[in-house]
Amino acid sequence: MALRINDSEFYAIDAHSHLGRRKTPLGHGVASFLGDDLVHNLDEAGLDCAVAFPLGASCTDYSEANQIMADEMAKHPKRIISFCRINPNFGPQATANSLDHCLGTLKLRGIKLHPEIEFFDPNDAELMEPIYDAARRYHVPIIFHTGMSSKASPGVIAELAAQHKDVPVILGHMGVSEYVKLAVAVARQNDNIFLETSVVGWMPLLLEAFRGVGTSKILFGSDHPYNPLAMEVEKIAKHVTKAAKLTEDDLKKVLAGNLLSILKHDGAT
Repeated sequence: MALRINDSEFYAIDAHSHLGRRKTPLGHGVASFLGDDLVHNLDEAGLDCAVAFPLGASCTDYSEANQIMADEMAKHPKRIISFCRINPNFGPQATANSLDHCLGTLKLRGIKLHPEIEFFDPNDAELMEPIYDAARRYHVPIIFHTGMSSKASPGVIAELAAQHKDVPVILGHMGVSEYVKLAVAVARQNDNIFLETSVVGWMPLLLEAFRGVGTSKILFGSDHPYNPLAMEVEKIAKHVTKAAKLTEDDLKKVLAGNLLSILKHDGAT
């Protein structure tokens, strides 16, 4: 299993994908997408594995969805790295209990937060403190959806992230479009903040990110199955590689090395 770029093969991990079931399709029309589906698509795209978290559902505490994440990771331990998803609106104690279960009992490998779907303020210290505390205690990263609303602005997220410098924070979609410049700025200012490439489709913004923070702080992601996996792979492997003049060492970092370094924070091998 290897991704081939310019006659070289690369170990490659998708840092942003989703798994799960829900009763009716939401958003992009996805109602069920599980580990077998993801692994099949990884094989087709030439990717080795993927970080995955539950499909969004704003009124749930994600307890059932997080169990599915653990089950799917157990079925595909070399192909799927499961993160839990948390809805902070159930309160700090419920959040703390959920994270102890997800990170301690289920052994999930990170935390996904979506300020827009779950509609919470990522700069609310009372809601967020149990999340940063759990990430610190279990040595896992937090990935935030960023972009599409001021509630999911990288600048808002960075205010608390900057106070928790020992917790790796990944800005999913690096702000999408309107907030990419801000995402680059806060990643440049904070050693613990990283950028993830999915959804960003305008080359000048992608180049600004690569030039602004360098290849050691950028992770390849797809937002699959909402986004076609092959399209996001080609964006980096073909277009960004050429436009940003990425070397083999650069690609090794972006496609897997940076994420693996973050995950070593929790004792991963």
